[in-house]
Amino acid sequence: MNLVNIAAIVVSVGVGFGVVYANPKRGINRAFFLVSIAVGAWLLCLNWLSSPANGDPELWIRITNAIAAFMPFLLWIIKDCAKGAEFGWRSARRGWAWLLAALFVASLCFTHYFIPVESTREHHLRGAGWIVYGVVTGASYLILLAQTIFDLRTRSGIQKIELQTLMFGGTAAGFVGVTLMSMGPFFGILAPSHSVPMVIVVFYSFTAWGITTQKIFDARDFIRSGLQIALSIGIVAVLIGLAFNVDPQVVPRPLVVIACAALITVVFNQFNSRILSATQMGGDRDAEAIRTAILASGRDEFDHATLVRRFGGILCNWGGVDHAYFLDGKKDTFTCGDIVLGANSPAGAELLSAKWATPESLQRQREAVGRRELLKFMRTHRLGVLVCGPSDEGLAPFMIGLEVRRNRAPFTWSEVKLLQEWASVIENILSRINLTQHARESEQLRTAGLLGASLAHEIRNPLVTLKTIAQSAKSRFNDPEFRRLLIDLVPTEIERIEGLVSGLMDLGRPQHPHFELFGLNEVVETSVKLVRPKAQDESVSLSCALAASPDVVNADRASIRQVILNLVMNAIQAVSEIEGRREVVVRTAGSNGSVVLEVSDNGPGMPPEVRERMFQPFTTSNKTSGIGLGLAITADLVKLHHGQISLIDGDAVGTTFRVTLPCRQPS
Repeated sequence: MNLVNIAAIVVSVGVGFGVVYANPKRGINRAFFLVSIAVGAWLLCLNWLSSPANGDPELWIRITNAIAAFMPFLLWIIKDCAKGAEFGWRSARRGWAWLLAALFVASLCFTHYFIPVESTREHHLRGAGWIVYGVVTGASYLILLAQTIFDLRTRSGIQKIELQTLMFGGTAAGFVGVTLMSMGPFFGILAPSHSVPMVIVVFYSFTAWGITTQKIFDARDFIRSGLQIALSIGIVAVLIGLAFNVDPQVVPRPLVVIACAALITVVFNQFNSRILSATQMGGDRDAEAIRTAILASGRDEFDHATLVRRFGGILCNWGGVDHAYFLDGKKDTFTCGDIVLGANSPAGAELLSAKWATPESLQRQREAVGRRELLKFMRTHRLGVLVCGPSDEGLAPFMIGLEVRRNRAPFTWSEVKLLQEWASVIENILSRINLTQHARESEQLRTAGLLGASLAHEIRNPLVTLKTIAQSAKSRFNDPEFRRLLIDLVPTEIERIEGLVSGLMDLGRPQHPHFELFGLNEVVETSVKLVRPKAQDESVSLSCALAASPDVVNADRASIRQVILNLVMNAIQAVSEIEGRREVVVRTAGSNGSVVLEVSDNGPGMPPEVRERMFQPFTTSNKTSGIGLGLAITADLVKLHHGQISLIDGDAVGTTFRVTLPCRQPS
């Protein structure tokens, strides 16, 4: 036997066993196993037909063609199963017309109309039955192709993809076989060449893999891969052809080989990305635009919930779905609204192990408890795809789920890979946001700690006043002057204490951005009131010049207060190092569609080496306190409001920070 033919037989039968083992309960898998046996038998007969030891080639021509006559019928059964029908005798009954045609053509092979009795080894004769065989079999493949195209118009989802694969793979293999078997003898070829069986098996294996693999591939994916391979092979072939034309007398062969290898490497490095770009189809062309949109969404937003909504909107538009879900991983459970998936449940364990899932991929795999439960979970919540966020510790930080598409098309493997890539980008953005939020809360607590001691003295003064009034109440309660003092002074002092305590508590409380309209001058006044006791302790003159009118901005009040406190506290710390008069001035002014806030001090100024990276984390000019997060957090908060922050005066004496806030946030 020819080794190529033996390999073809082993591959065809092996593919059949592999397909049925992958999921023996799936009808299309069992149908493919039946086709594998038929293809293996056909290749075995074809191999013996072309063997020199064959003593009766005419008989084996009849047997080989008779087996091939049943291929359209078997492909029809696969097509029927791809449309959702069960595999069994009912399939044969539904395809009775195809079965009758196969029986008629197969019986024709054993008549003298197929090969006349006058035919010999030296003089090959073919009768009218041979022509009828070729016409009927070829027409069967054309009808099968037409039916498949018609069925594509009424099918969606995985059925449509499998029918596309069947159309391009199965019918191509059939046409190659029929053409070679029917037309070969008219050109003096008794049997197809040794390479043809392998070509047919490649088509067949490709079809089997495309319909049964866990990874769902669109027909466009196969076309794209074919174009990429063809372009790559074409470039290599051209370069090798040019190399063979070089005269070895002029350039030695080893040098030509080295130059050719180097040229191929350079060409692939330069043009591989262009080849990939040129062969992109469908949604893949938007991949870079989606990535850019995700990155852009994370640049100017620091609220986790808002970011998740933005990411969901981007993925919904890309996937053609109505809803996208971000299932946060907390305490071995992934939740998003009413959707709850336990990490330790069979479904959760299966998803965490596979990292992704679609209903179609689960249907194609061998049945297991985890896969069955995960499929039920996805169907219950109408999920078309689930992708785990990246994690090195087993438990993913989140999962991304997209609903079933409006057009019912499944998510293909190339789209799943894009989702996994974007999940990594999203995870990086959310991790940065969480770190920024933790740093901001730490800075708030640090500010509260620095102000705590000074505010204690400030709170003590009104408490002493209230205590004095309370002690005098028993003896002076009937005194009209005392009652007036009680009515006027007590509420004022209580409000003073309440304002100081509320401000201090707000500093230590985690904040979530909430944009609203308010006057900047008012927030500056209340913020400065909190810092003033600290300034008095450090013998610093703290004054305000609030000239902004109008001063209304659309911003998050807590974030703006944190910006003011950070800048003023930095200024107080800067001037506390100098001798003599210590001054800090806070100003506001109006500008074109914005309000300007400036904080100035007469301290020693900022060193040049610090000025270059002053808005980067862990940058500080104060060697005794702070870890250098204040200005970095301040810059992030200003950026959140689409504002600008800059150092106006960085000379040897004094520093001025200017913050420009837009009156209206961009939509």
